Amino acid sequence: MVILPQFKKLSYELLLHSSLKIGYMPQNYEDLLDLSKTPITFLETTGNKEAITKAFTHLGSMKFTSDEMHHPMEKLSGGQKAKLLLLKMILDQCEVLILDEPTRNFSPLTTPVLCQALSAFEGVIISISHDRRYLNEVATVIYELTPVGLTKRK
Repeated sequence: MVILPQFKKLSYELLLHSSLKIGYMPQNYEDLLDLSKTPITFLETTGNKEAITKAFTHLGSMKFTSDEMHHPMEKLSGGQKAKLLLLKMILDQCEVLILDEPTRNFSPLTTPVLCQALSAFEGVIISISHDRRYLNEVATVIYELTPVGLTKRK
């Protein structure tokens, strides 16, 4: 029997038993990334010219340089890998995002861009975070783990 951390277990159960399109971002990005691929080949697998252009546009909006778009993902920073996973979920039109500490690899200058993008997301976000700014700007309902258990923050 494999014992998974609780948040990963929740994600696994939702992915198995839901008809919704669910995107998952683990703490360890490499669990979901083929580091030999480039950001473009990760985001767009159909070869459709319009879809490739859309991928380039989205990468540019997340401050990827043209050079970074063509490098293997193994050469990217943690923040860039996180942005790729988020972009993939957006392009895949996920209805639910499960994010495990999504801001931990973002710089103070990039975090507002992430918060803005997630605030505009029209689906459900289930997330664990210690980042107060992220929680205040993105979350509409916050549950806090306290010594007495899970409590809804007012």
